[in-house]
Amino acid sequence: MEHKPEHHQGRHITVEEEKTGEVKEEKNTGRSILITAIIIIVIVAILALIIISTKYLKNNNTVTYNNYVFEKYETNKWMTQQLIKGQLYNIPFYNNPTQVLDIPIDPNSISVIRDFSFNTNGTVYVAVDPNESSKIVMAGIEYARLLGTVYNIYNMNVSSAISRSVPGKPVESPVKTCDDASTNTLVIYQFVSDKNLVSIEGNCILLESKDINESIRVADAFAFRLLNIIQE
Repeated sequence: MEHKPEHHQGRHITVEEEKTGEVKEEKNTGRSILITAIIIIVIVAILALIIISTKYLKNNNTVTYNNYVFEKYETNKWMTQQLIKGQLYNIPFYNNPTQVLDIPIDPNSISVIRDFSFNTNGTVYVAVDPNESSKIVMAGIEYARLLGTVYNIYNMNVSSAISRSVPGKPVESPVKTCDDASTNTLVIYQFVSDKNLVSIEGNCILLESKDINESIRVADAFAFRLLNIIQE
């Protein structure tokens, strides 16, 4: 019995199918490149946003100056922390240091205060005009608390005063002017003039502000020097 050779009928790929396959492969390759390119673009865009937000977009509620971090609270006050004689204090201000750098301050005013606190047991009088706005009084409180015993920094005897007496009104505070300044009496006189400036005349420190609203800024600028946060 003769055995006929078996014929395996394999399927032959036509030229058209070969071309079609090449086209599909090219399409798949092109699609992969496109997807890869899109992914790279998205990654680059995300990284760019992160860099921009970190480097250029500032948090308006946090300011760092001279290694001190100031955070703004709902009361619109800026709070910073300072380690004083082993104890950490939260100290509030109406402004942060960057907002008061334009105010000129005679560095001798700070030197006189430090010498006075180290060498005498005298009294510091914070004087204002009795008819002046309450903002002037608030401004005086800004640095008076640093000079007194609240934060254990200068620990000086601090008292409020008025710069002149008012006829017909009872005198609730002593009248003190620069004429009363001496080796045992330091006078800080805050008043409104035509400029923002902190200057000194002997043992009398003058805090001038060009208007009532600026008096707080001048007080904060002075306070930042007292704490050595802003250094000359």
